[in-house]
Amino acid sequence: MSMPDRLSVRPGVRGGLVLALLAATILALRGGALLYEHSLNSLDGAMQTWFALHHFAAGDRLGSAFQSYLGITMVLSLLPVFAALGQTLFASTMAAYAMVTAGAFAAAWAVVGMIRAVPARQRWQAAVVLLFAFYYAGPMAAGVAGPAWPATLDPGVSLRPLRGFLPFLVLPFYLVLVRAVLREGRALPGGLLLGLVAGAGLLWSNDAGIPLVIALTAGLALALHHRPGLLARTLAAFGAGTAASAGAILLAVTHGAPGPWVAYNFRDVAGDQFWFFAPWERSTRILGPADLPNILRHADPLSAASLVVLAACVLWAALQRLRARSAPVRGSAFVFVGASVLGTALVPQLGGHVGPEYNPITFVLGACAPLIVGGRALLRRDKPWLRRAAAGPGLIAGLAALGMIGIEAVHLATVWSATDRTVYDPALGFHVTPAEARDLAAMRRLNAAWEAEGVPADRRLLSVYTSTLDIAAGVESPAAVGSLIHALGPRNRAAFTALVAERKVAAVTTIAPDSSGWEGWLLRADWPFFRALRTNYTPIARSRQQVLWVRREVAAPRPSPAKCRVLTPTGGTLVLEVDAPAAGLAALTVTRRPPFATGRGAMLTVTEASPDTLGPAEDRWTDFPRYAVRNAATLALVAPVEPGTPTRLTLEQLDGAALGAATCTAEVHPAIAFAALPPLAEGIARYLEAGR
Repeated sequence: MSMPDRLSVRPGVRGGLVLALLAATILALRGGALLYEHSLNSLDGAMQTWFALHHFAAGDRLGSAFQSYLGITMVLSLLPVFAALGQTLFASTMAAYAMVTAGAFAAAWAVVGMIRAVPARQRWQAAVVLLFAFYYAGPMAAGVAGPAWPATLDPGVSLRPLRGFLPFLVLPFYLVLVRAVLREGRALPGGLLLGLVAGAGLLWSNDAGIPLVIALTAGLALALHHRPGLLARTLAAFGAGTAASAGAILLAVTHGAPGPWVAYNFRDVAGDQFWFFAPWERSTRILGPADLPNILRHADPLSAASLVVLAACVLWAALQRLRARSAPVRGSAFVFVGASVLGTALVPQLGGHVGPEYNPITFVLGACAPLIVGGRALLRRDKPWLRRAAAGPGLIAGLAALGMIGIEAVHLATVWSATDRTVYDPALGFHVTPAEARDLAAMRRLNAAWEAEGVPADRRLLSVYTSTLDIAAGVESPAAVGSLIHALGPRNRAAFTALVAERKVAAVTTIAPDSSGWEGWLLRADWPFFRALRTNYTPIARSRQQVLWVRREVAAPRPSPAKCRVLTPTGGTLVLEVDAPAAGLAALTVTRRPPFATGRGAMLTVTEASPDTLGPAEDRWTDFPRYAVRNAATLALVAPVEPGTPTRLTLEQLDGAALGAATCTAEVHPAIAFAALPPLAEGIARYLEAGR
């Protein structure tokens, strides 16, 4: 006999007001701190969020004017706050914080609502306690004890927490509409409306949208399997609504031309993500079922445990629903949410690389899942304890709320008392240091000169990573992507390179080698771009993070010849050895003789042994000195060289198979003394005074 179907999504007027007020207070305190501690790192995820929001807010055509690596509706959900706060970098980050906070509150409310032992009138108090435990007390305790704590309210890179919160935002619609279908026996209204919501969710992000629709389908099947006719009609209406909603949104944002976005999203991104991004060791790629345990091996202990527990609880809940041991809506709702969260964590690891950064989204639900699926047993065995715990929920919740506000307030006071950011920049929307302010002012002077010359706004500055320099100067990106790492797929990579190979832009910014070890990886991973850059542009100045390049007035120094030989292949490796007469960067052209393997198992990695790898590995890219290149017939590689010491590059395939025969040639490009470049403001002033 199934349990009563009483799962509700309504916190009540008082509970809703308390939760809203608490969230607003947290956001206000975080915003106050963000005014003085916003990241200035151009590699930070906040820059790609701003890039996508900036283009969506301008009404630009997705797929041609720009590409959104972050998805569609997830970014669109940030637009109201972004627009309300002035469309600055601060506004985009606050919009991300607002949605992540809303997602965390929705998740806490949903989790508490699914735990039958929590009385309905006390759910909002329990949600406050849960938020404090997972997002405040837990991180503080972990900071003392040492283990990594998965739960965070920080939007992070690529808005990963917000991806995981998607099913919790959809859950209220699921509960209301599925209950209506069961009660009224009418499939069309409920199935269609749920499909409209699912269609918007499908475009949230690749790793969250597809699992959401699959999990919703599974949830409907579990809720209605005892009524096959109603299930069939509901699924048909659900499918129609999903297609209509996703199609309408996609046609709207692409201005009726979805083809380029579809190609980028499902061909280029899907094809390159598997090999392009770090790390590249064999255990980080899933080639078959035997590799699945590596997901747990690379996860932090708490995330690994929550993933396993959540998967087990979802399977148990699905079995209970099939046996009619749980209520149709309540039982299927947990399976829907749990399966969607699991899918969001696993899809990028199955299709891309295994990484500990994906699993934390399962933590909160996984930690509470036993309480959800074991609700009846908990009620039966622990009624006296539960009655005592329920006696003072208001006091406990009040203390938890004060704890959250107090922690945020202390952080705000600490930031204000220690900040060295004394200059407010209106384009960024937050305060910067005087040195940063001088750099931003210099970029504005350079942009004014371009404006006076009539240089189009989208032909002024190309940045390898969008940075505060682009935003402050007010230029438009000449590329459809906000960074070189998102120019995925051969066509997009070639288009990005053509901007410098054909001297289409007035200036370029790159990452300074001494500011981030990831610059070394990007140089090697996208050498054709940097080779064209060095040929056609010259560096004139640098900031703490960026190097500014302008078009060359004289030809670049010709590279000098070097010797490159292919050592006798051994097993599954191919070793290239370069001897150079002078120090610099050796550009290698490797020509492989067919046939050679293709496919996922043939992912090609390069391990470098050069003067650059003799130093400490700290502050270098992840998996240094290894990186991956596209498996192709002709390879363009680069590595530092010095006379008297050969540089070796060892090529391997992921599956260890033989690479076959190859030949190589090499030439040496002279080294550039980036550290000796003048400061940005000084270099730009000289450039403008010289008449360019």
